[in-house]
Amino acid sequence: MATGRRLLIICLLAFLAREASCQTLESLREDIKRAEREISITNDLLSKTRKNQQSADKELKLIRNKIRNRRNIISNLEQQAGLLNRNIDEKGSTIASLEQDLARLRKEYGEMVYSAYKNYKLNSFLVFLFSSKDFNDATRRIAYMRRYNRMREQKAARIDSTAASLGREVTDLQNKKSELDKVYQSRNRELASLGKDETQYKASSEKFRNEASRLASTIKQNKKKIEQLQQRIQRLIEAESRKHKAQPRSAAQNEYIAKLSGQFDQNRGKLPYPVRGVIVDGYGKHAHAVRQSVTVNNTGINIAAEAGAPVKAVFEGEVSVVFFVPGMNNAVMIRHGDYVTVYANLEAVGVKTGDRVALNQTIGKLPADDAFLHFEIWKDQQNLNPELWLRK
Repeated sequence: MATGRRLLIICLLAFLAREASCQTLESLREDIKRAEREISITNDLLSKTRKNQQSADKELKLIRNKIRNRRNIISNLEQQAGLLNRNIDEKGSTIASLEQDLARLRKEYGEMVYSAYKNYKLNSFLVFLFSSKDFNDATRRIAYMRRYNRMREQKAARIDSTAASLGREVTDLQNKKSELDKVYQSRNRELASLGKDETQYKASSEKFRNEASRLASTIKQNKKKIEQLQQRIQRLIEAESRKHKAQPRSAAQNEYIAKLSGQFDQNRGKLPYPVRGVIVDGYGKHAHAVRQSVTVNNTGINIAAEAGAPVKAVFEGEVSVVFFVPGMNNAVMIRHGDYVTVYANLEAVGVKTGDRVALNQTIGKLPADDAFLHFEIWKDQQNLNPELWLRK
């Protein structure tokens, strides 16, 4: 019985460890797939950027984005390798324990068979039975023999069960080792690709170093345009917030706003990207991607995309403002209850103030030159980090 419980515990622990590691490995693999998709989009944008002779600023940001994703993949693969190595060690311990149990069970079974042969084959079962003192003694001897045979059958069954468990663990161990080899191969390929990306970034930096004055001027102009846009958005958000709070509404309208706000809030980390592309300027205060001496304070994110790419609403709502900013084209603000999303640098706009928009409805498109979307999220007058709201 103790051996059976031990075998059950070993198998249960092995199963739980396998389930936990499988879930973690699956999560890591999903992260790699996301990073690979972003690298694919980045490569596509880079080829179009060079083809159209767009800004060095954007090209360097895209290459840097690719390097960041490549490093994430390498880190991810190293985590996978660590998990698999731990799994292999655990498998080794489980196999060693099962081998000990199997050896002990076989030894015990052999002793039982030898004992049965010695006691009942040499003297025969009938002699053993007819040597009983009386009927009750004979009944006890028959019951004893039945129990003994059952024990021997149970021991044989445990041997079969332990051997089967051992076989499964050995097969699983071989699979884990094969999987680990593939992870190491993938990591080596990614390291080689990272080296090429870093060489590409260095070459591009050198290429544009000769154009430092022009590049510095471009960066300064872009920074000024973004700051003007953010100031305009800030003023409009404040005015829109006051208007939204002061506007008389029926109970049904208040209920709709509360419901929409709640639904938007529940979609934190699940909102779709407003445009197919990659984030090249993150949220908050940080050094400029190209000129580290320049500090950028971004109240949203900038998403590089294809020229003329369609821009879509990330959630259902109502267009509250459509406005124009010199140097940054058109911008659209959409209210979702207490939340507001902002889409700027639209060459063409397909909606107007007061329009109801649906999730993923196209509201405009990006320009042919310098195609990027400036995207912001607000709650009342509180500026939020869009990267925490968009789907990974």
